[in-house]
Order: sequence, then C-alpha cells, then structure tokens
Amino acid sequence: MNPSKEEFLEKAKEVALKGLPFALFSYPNSADIHLIYQNDDTLYTTNLCEGDGFIMCPFHGGTPLLLKQEHYLTAPLFSVEKPILSADLIPTQGDRERYHILFQKALKAIEEHRLEKVVLSRRIAYRGNQKSLLTYFQDLKALYPTAFCYAFSHPKVGRWLAATPETLIKVAGDTLCTMSLAGTKPFVEGKSPLWTEKEYREQKIVTDTITQVLQPLSTDLSIGKVHEVRAGRLWHLCTEITAKITPNTPIQEIAQRLHPTPAVCGFPTDEARNFLLENEGYPREFYAGYCGLTHLGTHRSIDLFVNLRCAQLTQKEIFVYVGGGVNSGSQEESEWQETENKAQTMLRVLQ
Repeated sequence: MNPSKEEFLEKAKEVALKGLPFALFSYPNSADIHLIYQNDDTLYTTNLCEGDGFIMCPFHGGTPLLLKQEHYLTAPLFSVEKPILSADLIPTQGDRERYHILFQKALKAIEEHRLEKVVLSRRIAYRGNQKSLLTYFQDLKALYPTAFCYAFSHPKVGRWLAATPETLIKVAGDTLCTMSLAGTKPFVEGKSPLWTEKEYREQKIVTDTITQVLQPLSTDLSIGKVHEVRAGRLWHLCTEITAKITPNTPIQEIAQRLHPTPAVCGFPTDEARNFLLENEGYPREFYAGYCGLTHLGTHRSIDLFVNLRCAQLTQKEIFVYVGGGVNSGSQEESEWQETENKAQTMLRVLQ
C-alpha cells in the first residue's frame, strides 16, 4: 500500500534525519516521486546483474555503487510552488583564466590530430546558505519536469543532486534504448535555435560511437533522425537509438563500453579521458558518470542516465559541474558561454 503525500514526505524527512542512505527520484514527465533507502550505512557495489536499487557510477576509476532497495515508497508528486528565478545570470565566481589555458591545450591536441573532440568541464563553487536536500529536489522537479531528477545521500559517499536530460541505457526485457545527445544552444522565447556544422559534427561523433559499440552486442539496431529537444533553458540535438540485446550479453558489458560517451568525454575516448584526467585539475567524481535504477526481477528493467546538470553538496559549499564539447570548429568565448548557460540550471535552484 502506497503512503499518502504527507506520509511520504514525513518518511523522507525521517530517513534524512537518521542519516540513512537514500535516493529520491522522479522519471521524466512522471507525476510520481519515489524513495529508496537502506536500513544501515553499508556501502554496496554492483555489476548491474544483481541487486535492485539506485546506481551511482563515477566518471572514471570506480565500480558502480548500489543503494540497496531495502525499502521502496512511491507517492504522487506533492505540489510545490515554482521557485522564482532571477532573469539575470547568477555570477559563477568564474575561473575564466583557467578555462582559457585548458581550452588552448585542447585546441592544440585537436590541431595535432591527437583528439577529434574533447569535453571540457568546470567545477563551480557556490557558497550561499544551504537548504535541505529534499527542498532542492522539490524545486528541481518543479522547474525541470522533463528531466530525470534525483537527490542521493550516503554518509560514506556524500550528497548529490541532478536534473539530467540524457539517457545512457534503458532496458526492458531484451530491448535496449539509448540516445545521442550533443550540441547546445540557449533557449530564447519564440525563437528556434540555429544549428551550425560544429554542433551537427559534434552530435554525429556521439551517434557513430554508440552505434559502433552496440553493433556486436545487439541485433535490429535502429537509428532515428536527428531532432532538437529542449532541456530547461537549453536546446540540444538528439538521435534516439534502439536495439535487441544479443542473448547472454551482460548489461554491465554494454554500460562499460558505452560509458563515457563522446558527449561527456570526447573522441577517441581513451585519449580524451587521459587528456581530461591530466589537465582538468580536479576529480569529476560522479559528474558525467551515470545514475539510475536496476530492477532484476521476472521482468528485467534498467534505467540509467548520464549524470549531468548535477551538484555535489558538502558541509561548506556546493560544487556545480558543467561541461561543453570542443572540436576544430569551436570558439573559446562561445564555449565558455555555453558552460555559463548550463551552470544556471543548478545555480538558479541553489540561490
């Protein structure tokens, strides 16, 4: 029996006060909210082939974590008043000079044909007064109903929050769906975005890479047409891809081969990842990793999302992570502004 909205909210507050590991989440365009939590602070890992629960996988160098589904509650979304957002860009206390140096290194690697594309990220520190994780989650869902929204807390891992527009893989039975999402333009009321060759090339690299990964692991591969999708105050180019998973192919193998896609890392993948690890100057941790749900019962289902538009909450500050793809057609000021635009997704919620 599902709890009432009031009972759900009280349970979520109780679990948070006790310091138990929990995840609040809501699927894109869903009218429901879900809560998973554990009985204690045991830290589990998973190979995606065992255990139901909430997954958090880092960008690099770690096994996916599993917040075990020892308790699972669902309730209709409780209505909250939409936060009033500032019309102005929230200052990022910018790291413009650091970005300039990183961008120039990236361009040099591209000009020398060591890289075709690389996704440069920024970690922006926000030091305003913090609200509760539950409040942030409610505001995110009210503002970005078409995104996968979550709030994750584990005393041995930390607290994270996101409203991500990008599916890594969705599995139902033997059917797999994914998407190639790349290229970004700001949303302007009443105007359609004007896409350039740079954005189409960036998006095609992602589509081609995903297709090459899936071909030996699947059948009936189907690639949709490129179309534009809106995510908050941004536009992206998107291609939807579906396939049938070859019998006995572990989901873990598919996820490992897809992650990280060129949309969050670059191409060639290994070279781009090494460039980022050597030059970004901080660990991405769960940013640009993946998150989501596994249910491995009679009707297997897995919903994993790329961990974008996310923030890490610490005791003293909140780190907002954003990034943008750089290729031979990139202009530094334009790429910088793209990261500024993306940062507003989280900064407007945090203010």
